[in-house]
Amino acid sequence: MIISLEETFALLNKWKEESALLAVAGESPFRDMLRGIEDRGVRWTMSQSVRVSRIETQQGFVEFEGPTGNLSLSLKRCRRFFYEDHRNAPGDMRKAAEALTLSALSIFFPTDDAFLVYELQEPLPRR
Repeated sequence: MIISLEETFALLNKWKEESALLAVAGESPFRDMLRGIEDRGVRWTMSQSVRVSRIETQQGFVEFEGPTGNLSLSLKRCRRFFYEDHRNAPGDMRKAAEALTLSALSIFFPTDDAFLVYELQEPLPRR
């Protein structure tokens, strides 16, 4: 379901409070199967295990901290946020999704960059 910026920050705050283990994957340009982007230019992808370390709702950004570094995203200019809670999925679909992820947040930027944040089963150990 499509969610607002405020709902996105509420979700990120929940994950921060729970110290939820997340996996974030990013891609530019995001290759949506329906759009089939075939433009030339710089393409990049990244992924790492992270947790939410800082949220600044007034300034509109979130920072994720992982073993290989930090990732900060400015969310104010994003064009869409899409959230899926796999715990509410029907039957077999839920079982398959829950094997790896509890939920997923997709963040789409106007530049066709996208970050996908997956809430994983195990919480990160507290420091």
